[in-house]
Amino acid sequence: MKKLIVYYTRTGITAEVARLLNKELGGELEEIKDTRNRKGVLAYLQSAMEAALKKQAKILKTKNDPGEYDLVVVGTPVWSHNMSTPVRAYLEENKTSFKNTVFFATCGSTGASKTLRDMENICGKKARPLLEIKKTDMKSGKYQEKVKQFVRDLQT
Repeated sequence: MKKLIVYYTRTGITAEVARLLNKELGGELEEIKDTRNRKGVLAYLQSAMEAALKKQAKILKTKNDPGEYDLVVVGTPVWSHNMSTPVRAYLEENKTSFKNTVFFATCGSTGASKTLRDMENICGKKARPLLEIKKTDMKSGKYQEKVKQFVRDLQT
């Protein structure tokens, strides 16, 4: 089975989860690249507002065609209880290409469940399992077991 793990990260947390997923699951790993710099407080606030308004970022073309993979895992940070605008753009651009897709979201404390449902809605199908990683999971190291359980669930 050919697998692709695709993610966007602003602070590196979603990237850390994506790398662990790739290590556990195998496959190709690809970062979604935004054309805008989203570092700093003002960029953070603007990004949260754009996410709340469900805008799509302008992203660079990805190197991998998701239609060539049996499974595509897509990860996003949660911004203002919504998926990041680069991931929204990626899903909108590729939603008809996915054969089988699952999602993960990283968040400070809340908003991941809604974000994951919104990702499913864009793609027009239920994705199971889903993975939600909170800031406390990252600090305690619990995220590692959550990722391993997610991978086990995918393989059953």
